Amino acid sequence: MRIGESSKAVTFGSLATLVAALALSVPLLERLTAAAWQWYKFAGYPGAGIITLSLETGQFFSVLLAVTFGLALWFNRLASRRAEARAKLWSFCAMYVAAAVLLAYWLLGASSLNVWRA
Repeated sequence: MRIGESSKAVTFGSLATLVAALALSVPLLERLTAAAWQWYKFAGYPGAGIITLSLETGQFFSVLLAVTFGLALWFNRLASRRAEARAKLWSFCAMYVAAAVLLAYWLLGASSLNVWRA
């Protein structure tokens, strides 16, 4: 593989990890929206509204995010060595999004708005 071709591959891989991280944020946004709606709808009532998250699905989701983060880190290192600014930025954004989504998911899971489902 020539240097130009490998730079394109690193750029494409970085963009793919960013797209994957953004795609994995969609289920989290849906659960956050459901939690906000339940909180709003049942604010002030004795039986507060709750959402449910599955522990097994959360673990699988976390593995997907960890793989995405790892790939983004790998592409970031490759982009740094090849001085590919765009690929480095995209892979850094992918790492940031994956870490933020993972943290937000488990914070939502630990909140009082959630009840874990087996």
